[in-house]
Amino acid sequence: MEAIVLDGVSSSIWSSFQHGKLELVPPRLAVRWGRARNLGAPIDGPPCEQGLTRGEPLRQRAEALGSLRSLGASVLERSGGWLASHGYLLLLADRDGIVVHTAGGGSFLDEARRVRLMPGASWSESARGTNAIGTALAEERAVTVVGAAHFSRSFHGLVCYAAPVRGPDGQVVGVLDATSLLDRADPAVGAAVAAAAHAIEESLRAQALADAGASATRTLLWALEQARTPALLIDAPGRVARCNPAARELLGGLPAGVSVEAALGLSWRALTAEALHPSAGGLLLAPRGKPTRLRAEPLLGPSGILAVVVVLEPVLRSPAPLGPPRPRIEDGDPFAPLFAQDPAVSAAVRFARKVAASTLPVMMLAETGSGKELFAQAIHRASERPAGAFVAINCGAIAPGLLESELFGHAPHAFTGADRRGRSGLLHAADRGTLFLDEVAEMAPSMQAALLRFLETGAYQRVGETAPSRADVRVICATCRDLPGMVARGEFRQDLYFRLKGALLRLPPLRERSDLLPMARHLLERLAAPSPPPGLSPEAELLLLHHPWPGNVRELRMALEVALVLAEGHLIEPHHLPEDLRSPLPARSPAVPAPRSSLAQAEGDTVRQALAGAGGNVSTAAARLGVARSTLYRMMRRHGLTDR
Repeated sequence: MEAIVLDGVSSSIWSSFQHGKLELVPPRLAVRWGRARNLGAPIDGPPCEQGLTRGEPLRQRAEALGSLRSLGASVLERSGGWLASHGYLLLLADRDGIVVHTAGGGSFLDEARRVRLMPGASWSESARGTNAIGTALAEERAVTVVGAAHFSRSFHGLVCYAAPVRGPDGQVVGVLDATSLLDRADPAVGAAVAAAAHAIEESLRAQALADAGASATRTLLWALEQARTPALLIDAPGRVARCNPAARELLGGLPAGVSVEAALGLSWRALTAEALHPSAGGLLLAPRGKPTRLRAEPLLGPSGILAVVVVLEPVLRSPAPLGPPRPRIEDGDPFAPLFAQDPAVSAAVRFARKVAASTLPVMMLAETGSGKELFAQAIHRASERPAGAFVAINCGAIAPGLLESELFGHAPHAFTGADRRGRSGLLHAADRGTLFLDEVAEMAPSMQAALLRFLETGAYQRVGETAPSRADVRVICATCRDLPGMVARGEFRQDLYFRLKGALLRLPPLRERSDLLPMARHLLERLAAPSPPPGLSPEAELLLLHHPWPGNVRELRMALEVALVLAEGHLIEPHHLPEDLRSPLPARSPAVPAPRSSLAQAEGDTVRQALAGAGGNVSTAAARLGVARSTLYRMMRRHGLTDR
C-alpha cells in the first residue's frame, strides 16, 4: 500500500484550518486533521505530566512485544545506530501508540525528552493528533509527517517517519518510527524505517512458519502436488509472495509483492473466508477475463492464518446456443453429483429439478455444510442459462462495509484502498448467469435495501459512481438461520424476504438423514479414486452413526479425508477417525432423529472439544468443525461459552 506523505504545509494553512477556513486546506490534510479534532486531540499537545504509562502497565506492554523485540533485536540495533549518527531517535510503539522502546537520538535526545518522545508516552492520534505513529496506526500504512503537517503546534519543529509492523497473521502489532528536528528531514530515513519494519515482519513470519511445523509441511506438499496448474502463495495480509510459471502466464506476469486484489480481484478477507470455508467446486473468478476456479488452502499458525496457497483451474465454458434460450443439460444429469438415498433429500432433488428450468428465485433453508451450494450449482446447470457464470458470495464472510463494493463493484478511488482503476463487481461477473447468495441472513440492513432495489429494477450503481449499470441474473439464496423468524422479529426486511423466497427448498441436516453410511461409502469412493476405496469397520461405522455432525456433510468429508490418510489403504478403524468422533456420544438410529436434548448435549461437547483443541482460537475451531465462524459463535452462545 502506498505510503502517506504529509509535507509542504505552512503555518498559515494550519491556522486556516484551526479558524475553520477549510477551503484553503488541501483535502489530504483536512481529512486527517479533521479526524484528530473529532478525537479530541489538543492543538498544543497534551501537558507534560499527562498520558505517560509507567511501572507495571508499561512493563506488560513491553512484554507483549517481546517476540518482536527479540526477533528484531539486530534490526533495531543496526537501525538505531545509523539513525543516531544522523541525529534521529528510533522509537517502537505498540498497537495503541504507546512507546515501549527507544534507541539512538544523538544530539536530538534533549528535544525528544521535552516533547515526550520516550517510553510510556502515548502517540496515538487521540493524544497528539496527526503524527507519524498515530496516523500509521489509524491507516495501517507508512506515514511521513513534516513540520506544520502535525496537528499539534508543539510538534511543528519535528519530522517523523513511521511504518507499521505486521504480525504473521497480517494484523498490525506495532509501529517503528524515526523522529528528529525539521531541518534534518531526509526521505532516505523514511525508506530505512520502512525497510527495518519489513525486516522485522519477515523475522516474525519465519518464526511463525517454523512454529507451524506439520501444518506448513502439509500445505507446501499440497501446493507441490498441484504444480502443473497455476499456483500462488499469498502472505497475510494479502501480498503475493510466490507464484509458479503457469500462474505468471495466466495472470500476465506479476510484479513482486503485488496485492491479491490486484492479482485476482479478490480481497484478503474474502480469500481467507474461502480458504477456511471452501465453496463447493471452488470459487469462480475471471482474472484478465478468463473464467477460473480458485481453490485455497490456509497455512495456520498459533495466531491465525499465516498464508494461503491458491490453485487456479481453468473453466471451460460452452458457447451460447443459437436461437431462443432453452434448458441445456451438459455432461449428463446436472443433479448427478447430489447423493440422495434419503427420502427427504430425494424429494428436495425432485423439487429442484422442476424449478430449475423456470425463472423463479430459489431460497434454500439448511444448516451450514448441508450441501446448499451443490444444489445451487445443479439448478444453475439445469437452467436456461448454463453457459453463464455461476458466481457465489458468502454474505457472512465479508465485512458489511465491503459487501456492497464486492457485489456492485466500485469506481476508481471510490474509497481508501480502492483499486485506482475501479473494479466490476460480482453482479457484473454473473450477468446472464446465476448469483448465489450464501448466508443471506447475515446481510446488513443497508445492503438489504440496495439488493432489493436491484432485484426490482435490474439496475445498480458501482460504489462512488452515479451512472447506472444493469445485470440479468437468476438469484439463488441460502441461509442456515430461521429467516422467517428473523422477518417476524424485524431483523430481516419482509419485502426482500418475499422477493427472494420464490421456490422454497429445505434440506435436512446430516444427523436426520437415513443415508449417512451409504453417503460415507460414496464419499470414500470419490476421495480414494482412482484407487479402490477402503472399507469401514463396524466399530468405525458405529462412531459415524453416533456423532451429531454439527458441520454436516462438510464435516463428514473432512473426517473421511483424515481417515484415508491415516489408514493408508487399509480398513478404516476407529483410531483412524478424528479424535472428536471417538469421544462417547449419545447413540441414534440412522433413520430416526436423535432427541433434541441429546443432540444439544453432543453439540456442546463437540464445540468444547474443538475450542480446546484449537487453544481457544474460534477461527481455527470453526475450520476444524467445517462450519462458518458466525455459526460457531451461535453454537457457543447456545451453550454459554461466549458473551458475544
